[in-house]
Amino acid sequence: MLIGLLMILAPCAIFVLSLPLSKRLKPGLCKAYRILGGLVVFLGGGITFYLASYTGDQGGIAAFFFQIIMILVYAALSLTLVILNWILPDRESGKTGR
Repeated sequence: MLIGLLMILAPCAIFVLSLPLSKRLKPGLCKAYRILGGLVVFLGGGITFYLASYTGDQGGIAAFFFQIIMILVYAALSLTLVILNWILPDRESGKTGR
């Protein structure tokens, strides 16, 4: 019970705690992180909670695996956005001084 609750709440807590740090990303990537990360974390947690609560024993097992997949997708999304932030050039550096 405790592990399941921790698996549902930990990604949400990490997402909320990382919001101030997301300002270091480029504006478009920051917006993508906030929208896509929020959808993955909160909808994934909600679906997991539904599966665990209302679909019996097999739903609990499905909820566990769904939550593992959701955590992996969130980690991949975060890593991809950080790499893109590092790779993509700054728009300000390409402007000429007029």
